[in-house]
Amino acid sequence: MKPPILVLVCITLVAAFQVRLAAAVVAVSQDVPVPGGTAALAHALAIDPVPDRGRFISELTRLVYDTDARNPTAVAFLNSLRLPVARGKKMTLPFDHATFDLVPVPLTAELWSNAVFRRKVAPEGLVMAIIADRQAALVCHGLGALDDETLQFFAEHESLISRLYERNAPMFAVFSGSLHIRANRVVPPGGAGAVVLWEAVVGEKVTRPERFVLSLFDLSEGRVAYLFDVAGQIDPARREFLLGSWIGDPAARLERFKQLATAGMAAFRDWHVRTLPYGRATHDLATALMRLTVAPNGALAPPASRAWWSRAFAAADLPDDGSAPKLTDDQPIDAAWLAETIGGADVRQRGERLDQLAFAQRLFGAMTDDGGDAEGGAFAAAPAFVAVRAVPHYRMLMLTLERTGVRSPAVYAAAARHASRLTSLDGSKGFTAQSQFQGALALVARMVEVRTIDPLRAESLIERLVATSVNGDGRYGGAIARWLQDAVGVIGSGSDVESAIVRALGGAASAEPHDSVHITWEGQKYRLDLGFAERRRLERVRQKQQGLPIDVPLEIAAIARRLTGDAVSTADVDAAAALLTTLVSDLPRRSRVDTTAGPPAGVGVSPELQEVLRKALEELTRASRNRDAKRAARVAAPLVDAADGLLARALLSFTYAMYVGDPEGTVLLAGDVSHRHDFGFGVKDGVLRARTAWSAPRQDVAPGVPWHVSGSLLGLDLALAPLALRRLNFDHLMHAPKLTSNERDTFAMSVALMNPYALRDADRDAIAAAVARGAVRVLEAMTDPPALDAIADAIAIDPGRRRALEWTLANDRQRFPSMFTLSEQLFLGGGGGAAPGAPGVDLNAWGMSALGTAGCICTRLTPPGRWWVLTGRPQLGIVAAALPDLNLHVAARLKELRVPAALARVVVSAAMQDFLDEVQPTDDSDWLTLSREARTATREQIEDYLASATADGPLVPVSSQP
Repeated sequence: MKPPILVLVCITLVAAFQVRLAAAVVAVSQDVPVPGGTAALAHALAIDPVPDRGRFISELTRLVYDTDARNPTAVAFLNSLRLPVARGKKMTLPFDHATFDLVPVPLTAELWSNAVFRRKVAPEGLVMAIIADRQAALVCHGLGALDDETLQFFAEHESLISRLYERNAPMFAVFSGSLHIRANRVVPPGGAGAVVLWEAVVGEKVTRPERFVLSLFDLSEGRVAYLFDVAGQIDPARREFLLGSWIGDPAARLERFKQLATAGMAAFRDWHVRTLPYGRATHDLATALMRLTVAPNGALAPPASRAWWSRAFAAADLPDDGSAPKLTDDQPIDAAWLAETIGGADVRQRGERLDQLAFAQRLFGAMTDDGGDAEGGAFAAAPAFVAVRAVPHYRMLMLTLERTGVRSPAVYAAAARHASRLTSLDGSKGFTAQSQFQGALALVARMVEVRTIDPLRAESLIERLVATSVNGDGRYGGAIARWLQDAVGVIGSGSDVESAIVRALGGAASAEPHDSVHITWEGQKYRLDLGFAERRRLERVRQKQQGLPIDVPLEIAAIARRLTGDAVSTADVDAAAALLTTLVSDLPRRSRVDTTAGPPAGVGVSPELQEVLRKALEELTRASRNRDAKRAARVAAPLVDAADGLLARALLSFTYAMYVGDPEGTVLLAGDVSHRHDFGFGVKDGVLRARTAWSAPRQDVAPGVPWHVSGSLLGLDLALAPLALRRLNFDHLMHAPKLTSNERDTFAMSVALMNPYALRDADRDAIAAAVARGAVRVLEAMTDPPALDAIADAIAIDPGRRRALEWTLANDRQRFPSMFTLSEQLFLGGGGGAAPGAPGVDLNAWGMSALGTAGCICTRLTPPGRWWVLTGRPQLGIVAAALPDLNLHVAARLKELRVPAALARVVVSAAMQDFLDEVQPTDDSDWLTLSREARTATREQIEDYLASATADGPLVPVSSQP
């Protein structure tokens, strides 16, 4: 039973003081009643689920004023609270006063009455009064983010709160978390060594904290406060970069920091903090800093030459090696240059420049102006410059090469120049050429992923691929067919090229060092065979597609080569005619393309290949009958064109087959949908049209237009990521999804990028052990305050969340353990980073898609303490990037069940679908609800997911042949 509210009023002054501040002169927090309970108020504001009581006021002040487009029910409720006050009357509380829930509010009702409302507000009406007043709600949110000592300073300076309420509430709401006041002195980010910097840009002494605070949040519409907060939130190394600690000359350091705080911050013109305080720009200074790799002293990792990067950003053309800039510039990149260069660009260019920076640092950190020394780890700067310059226009090409393990800058540069030549082709020629080149590269990338070939072999194959060329007529003229026949067909060692490629794309049985892995499941013995399962799936998909075997265009191309030889005999002509007769008779029977959808926009209807081949066959037949071998040479040209067209179709089909998922899925009901792929040839703008063919692919769904994918063929698994999920539970009630499509896509992408060959048992065991150790530390913190401080410091918990944890521990203990994510427990248990202690263990394979956070087609574990930079950007869908909790939960369960780690992908593909169906967060920034839902899968559910692997997955009965 909840106590009567009259009892609470009698004890409210006692409850106002928290245990840790019992001796304080002024209370920094008060537990106040919410009449009717938190659930009733949350329901009235259309907030579901109900936030924890320890975080209740912080979450409400964010959710209610996060956007202008609020729920009409919530708006009506807020207006009902405001109307009496506007008429000079007492606010009417709409709920039953007999029951209530206690929630903590920063400062006391008396102080709120005096400093903010300028009228008497009773404790039981304080939450309603704050929520009804936007400025008060924003101030409350900002106060809640302060540490206790700083909050006490505010409690002792009511006028400071009044001024912030009147003038700069939005800025204070979102940028107060890094403000620390100790002994009547502001302690700025960077400590004593940075005091001179902050005093110079704020214009006030840190020893005058009240004036310093007012100036901080007033300057440049909050831009300086934003800089202050970013500096306080980022990790020490990046903070040193931001503050210029690595700059030797103190005067130069001060001048550059002032430049950062003025022109650098002003460069970000899309600033809407007053209207949308909780929203963040798509690519701002914080996201830019998080992309960088820096040394411990703050110096930017190479390449860091300011002139080199200015040239890289200046144009889009691909220069020859001789005109590439040198790395001899004495001025390295600093934070001011970064802010002005990134902020001064439009939103699209910002993201591209950050991608370029991160790409270069990942791949080409060791560069020299001479020829380089690949064996020593150094690369020539000239081709690396071309590769970096190519990233915006050929993004998926560059990222796919990185994903494949290519290290040589020369290969990147050659691939970029090859792609540049392809972009000049339009219509059917362009479609055919792009399909061949991108499809061929996609095959190589997949073979590396499934461990059929290693990155060195892949680099050699790609080097040969990019060395092919289109002729003056814009055609490959059989070059890709020859590359495929000679270089790739032999890898799979099949009886024909089609089966060889299927075998190569299927991969090995597992990545474990021993020959085979056997398990017993429900009394039946199985072997783990990832390759067998994938080959079986590919074969079924290819049957559904009913496409031509890839051998057909290869054989046609081979016929054309023989007919153009120097010594063509009549026997050669007879053999070619006989073979072509067989191939032509197979074409109509094998092809299953939905012609009602038509070709993609801008491509046009291709010549009927069957008719081309029929005419070629007639010519060959006449040549054979007349014993005229020279006449047969004229047939070669149309045969080569036909081979290119058929090979383009086959490679498109194969690429889709790799990522289309379940052979019984709805996508394949229309047969082979790969021919609908849109490279952007219908785009009117020439520059945009050229970029579309290499941009991140995406599904296009529009009324009256058949479903299709637009963009590059490379990275198709990203666009088709939802098809990597498997729905096994059809019984539960489906809710309207509350996550944005961007967040849902990131969760799905993370499953698509989870590579079972990279999931090792040692990693699984390391995760399970680290999470268990972290959970123990959390439990220990429930009885040991110093232990709570230690774990809060270890995972960078902000002051507001720390206070919520302390309150929950004192008032709602059963909720305390669930207030830590599994990722945080992993790091608390020593499992963070790439090496948690066991040699060779890399846990990033169990992470989430880093496409939006790092710009790579990869998975990573995001360190704790990054919520401040990830939330508020629903347009990027990057909150999911820091929530690998489902993966970690599955890893621990597999360890418990003694099941190979390689089966995690099978389990997660089903568990993620259930997670996305069931999770109901308040919004995309509600990471705690997402984390809690991710660990709800029971052992029985995990066993059900595993059981599906015995039906059509990688658990194969030992009696079956590979």
